[in-house]
Amino acid sequence: MAGDKDRSYAHSDDDIPLAAGAQGREWQNHQQRRPLIDMVTNEWQKNFHSDSDDDDFFYAEKRNWYTPAVITLLVHSSRRVPRRVQRTVCIGLGFLVAAWLGWRWLLQPYWHEQSSFAQAVSGSARWGVYGSNARPSFDDMVHVKQLDPSLLPGSAADNQRLVFVGDVHGCKDELVDLLAKVNFHPTSDHLILTGDMVSKGPDSPGVVDFARDMQASCVRGNHEDRVLLTHKSLKMALADANSSKTLSEDEVRNAGAKKDKNLARSLNGKQIEWLQQCPVILRVGTLPGMGQVVVAHAGLVPGIELERQDPYQVMNMRSVDLETKVPSEGRDYAPWDKYWNFFMSHVPNPDNRVTIVYGHDSKRGLNIRKHSRGIDSGCVRGGKLTALVVEADPKGGPVQQSIVSVKCKDYKNKDKAGAKKKDVKGQAQLEEEY
Repeated sequence: MAGDKDRSYAHSDDDIPLAAGAQGREWQNHQQRRPLIDMVTNEWQKNFHSDSDDDDFFYAEKRNWYTPAVITLLVHSSRRVPRRVQRTVCIGLGFLVAAWLGWRWLLQPYWHEQSSFAQAVSGSARWGVYGSNARPSFDDMVHVKQLDPSLLPGSAADNQRLVFVGDVHGCKDELVDLLAKVNFHPTSDHLILTGDMVSKGPDSPGVVDFARDMQASCVRGNHEDRVLLTHKSLKMALADANSSKTLSEDEVRNAGAKKDKNLARSLNGKQIEWLQQCPVILRVGTLPGMGQVVVAHAGLVPGIELERQDPYQVMNMRSVDLETKVPSEGRDYAPWDKYWNFFMSHVPNPDNRVTIVYGHDSKRGLNIRKHSRGIDSGCVRGGKLTALVVEADPKGGPVQQSIVSVKCKDYKNKDKAGAKKKDVKGQAQLEEEY
């Protein structure tokens, strides 16, 4: 009995004995008063074992580049590093990456460009070859013209303004809307067109007549040049035809494209005469805060006298070779306007610095810099027609300059759609006939 009694009260620390009587109840009450946490064991940690077969299954494809042990090590290491240190390291790495990208894509190209400009201005190729050769005379165009000084803004009292307008390209309605938006007054304001007034748009003759009525000034753009050369060729061809002379192949080829011929024929004598008096370069004069101001359609090469600038390049340039200083109508070299601004910023006497107002480059759009104002914003392609308004400062300081634009219709795509529709209609008529 004693053995049975001992066995009946035999127990472990983890089991509540099922005994009857006072002693059993006492022990049970004692066990129930113990905190539950004391009854929890960690035998599963002691007897834990990993199944290598499971590891082979889950990590078979990834074993080539990491193992569970490596991941565990990284996780435990990250837990040991304070969060503040982790954030500091991440911020530092992000800063280094941002600095490298900024240097690679922004600072390094800018530094290289500025170094090239500095070498072009003061290096061995400072003068280049552009402008040093003899320039042929062009009897059929006005190279440089001076604007009447009385048209310049003198004081705020006279309300005189200069309104420069970018490439109109035959968009007469937009030109009228733009001048209305700037409250243009022909009696006190003066309109200056930066070239390419004709071609591509719907009403080139109307633009010319409107400019004549406004007594506007202008410069000769590449499209005016083509139309005037085409008009001259057609006139010569007509004279040759009346004299029973057969046109040569070169004369036929140089007579202009079909669109230029049609446009030249649509212009009357007075319109042609007005376009012919537009100079290649217009000297505006000196304006406070802008220095000497000139207008050219495409651009100029700095350091070269206006009279020695090549008229064709003035009407067509987009870049310049920094070694030879020869401009190009392509984009293979440095942008001429960047080189122009760098050059002017290094002219010692501010009174000798020149600000140029130009158009021509609709792909770059509005391009306002310290010593240049590019205001061709692609009107004929559905962009905007832009005006630079210059007026005197009421306090007698630098002239006030403002940019004003109006939205334009997309005449280029409209013409393409109309031509395509016309071709489809013509094809349908042919099919009906046959």
